[in-house]
Amino acid sequence: MKSALARAVTIFVTATAVTLTGVGVATAGGPGGSGSSSTTSAAASVQTLRDQLVSRADNGDVPGTRATLGDLDPLLTDLAQGDRYTIQAKTRDTAATALQENTKARKGVDELAAQMQSRQSLPPVSALLNALLQRVLISLSALVNDLLGGLAVPVG
Repeated sequence: MKSALARAVTIFVTATAVTLTGVGVATAGGPGGSGSSSTTSAAASVQTLRDQLVSRADNGDVPGTRATLGDLDPLLTDLAQGDRYTIQAKTRDTAATALQENTKARKGVDELAAQMQSRQSLPPVSALLNALLQRVLISLSALVNDLLGGLAVPVG
């Protein structure tokens, strides 16, 4: 049941992020976003890495998931510090939250990788990866939303 819920949340978050990216690229100068090409580029980078996380977790790719989480660290650090990108304080806070969630997820994935040999009778790795990544994926989606100016998500 938890696995089904985790997948449902992942699908919803992915659909939201894809919608935001498609609409947000055209209107990145909206309220809340800086509208600069670097901000739009940062949003695209976050979205790309987020999509990689989803794909690798769904495939049970622990080494790939670890690598993507590692790739997120410098970008999230830059966004949280606000030195490289001109973004609002709320967006820096969202990036800081995503960075914290990324750190927690990295620790969990590192532990999972260390236990791979003794996992024969436990749930599939992909289910565990999805559970470990849910909070970081939600944080990344919120960050993309903030970077693109807080656009409303169209509902059904």
